[in-house]
Amino acid sequence: MQLSVNKKLGTPYYEQISRQIEERIQSGMLLHGERLPSLRSLANELNVSFLTVQKAYKLLELKGYIQIQQGKGVFVAAGKKKSYEKHSESFGWQHQMKINGTRSQYLAYREKEIYDFSQAVVYPRLLPSHFLVQEMKKILEQHPLVLSTYDPIEGDEELRYEIANYLFNFHHLSVKHDKMIITSGAQQGIDLVAQTLLSPGDVVMVESPCYGAAIDVFVNKGFQVVSIGVDEEGLKVDELEDKLQVHQPKLLYVNPTFQNPTGTCMPEKSRKQLVELAEMYHFLILEDDSFSEVSFDNITVPKPIKFFDKNGHVIYLKGFSKTTAPGIRIAAVIVDGVLFDWLYGTKATMDIGSPLLPQKALLPILRTERMKNHMEKLKIALELRRNTVLDAFKNLEEVMIYKPKGGLNAWIKLPSVIQPIKLQEAARKNKISYLPGSACFLHEPKQHYIRISYSYLSEHDLQVGIEKLVDILQNMMANYKKEM
Repeated sequence: MQLSVNKKLGTPYYEQISRQIEERIQSGMLLHGERLPSLRSLANELNVSFLTVQKAYKLLELKGYIQIQQGKGVFVAAGKKKSYEKHSESFGWQHQMKINGTRSQYLAYREKEIYDFSQAVVYPRLLPSHFLVQEMKKILEQHPLVLSTYDPIEGDEELRYEIANYLFNFHHLSVKHDKMIITSGAQQGIDLVAQTLLSPGDVVMVESPCYGAAIDVFVNKGFQVVSIGVDEEGLKVDELEDKLQVHQPKLLYVNPTFQNPTGTCMPEKSRKQLVELAEMYHFLILEDDSFSEVSFDNITVPKPIKFFDKNGHVIYLKGFSKTTAPGIRIAAVIVDGVLFDWLYGTKATMDIGSPLLPQKALLPILRTERMKNHMEKLKIALELRRNTVLDAFKNLEEVMIYKPKGGLNAWIKLPSVIQPIKLQEAARKNKISYLPGSACFLHEPKQHYIRISYSYLSEHDLQVGIEKLVDILQNMMANYKKEM
């Protein structure tokens, strides 16, 4: 059992130790009846006092996680492994797992198609891959020990400084590098926050439609998920306020800037209102920002919700993988106060720090004009691809396509006469794939939506594939009219 204590944190050592053991028991890494290290051996391993470990074990015993048997040792108590299981029935978790299972199966077992509109990933030739390869070679030549060195749990210090500078220069956001944790992508950031700050049965509010992988995290951990609608200005703040009268959420997950899947952008007024509501109703906001650099039509991108947060109610999650290099999987979680200590403790139990080489690889992009130049070129290329999709659908009056203001996706509402299963079958026959809208809803999945990601293909394949899909829709609607 590998534990650690961070002597730079303000959190007492015994709390850090007990927290890590508690997380491992909850996750099932430590099983009922499993023996824990003795007080003295753990104290020697962590270089702390005997009394510190004794205090940590006593706290765990009071919580019911362990049993201390005099003369025999310390053992994991019964009934604590994956404690969310007992909440599954009362919160309809088994039903939600069926929905989640459908989504996961689609993502895991989808066939590779020629015209793949299902992946919100940037076409490789639009990314600075060659530049990254050269920089990584330099890193390995100049610092060969990078492959044999563990990174600090909170992430590479150089990178955290550069991300702080980047956020200030490009997003007007002033953050402290020592209140930042590097994660292996935004997905791990979401999981880190959920695992640390929420307990089974807690209420989490999400957008509807929502980023499907975020739904998976919240459902799989046994939380009670409440959906809030999205319109052309993002999350419906009025609906949120109404539901706050009924529910008491611990967390609101929101993707305000070029939301996945709809591409909407929340105005500044609404962002300020969210912070006010969080202060009034005492909940946290997890702001997921992975696309804000990719804006279209020369719009002015609003400041992050975190910019308006003065009392530590907003956790800001900044992803870099989508728009720079998906293979490096880098994101940063910015959080205030004691929440940082808690997240740090959980991250230590997850992976003892993200890989160092990918973190070092991102440094030259952030430090030079390369990031700015890359983003300008990427915006132009993706705006052209978005326009290709909009132009292809413009003559289909029965189909409603929401014009994305940025990001990688177009959200499309199909006519009610279109049977989703038949459309999917016809698309597959033509080597076309897309993300069914049902993967982005939790309660009462909406069948007549699809998400088209225009970022993954070359311009030629995008043009050909989208025209094929439009032809399929036209033929299906024409056949329906003939049958009437």
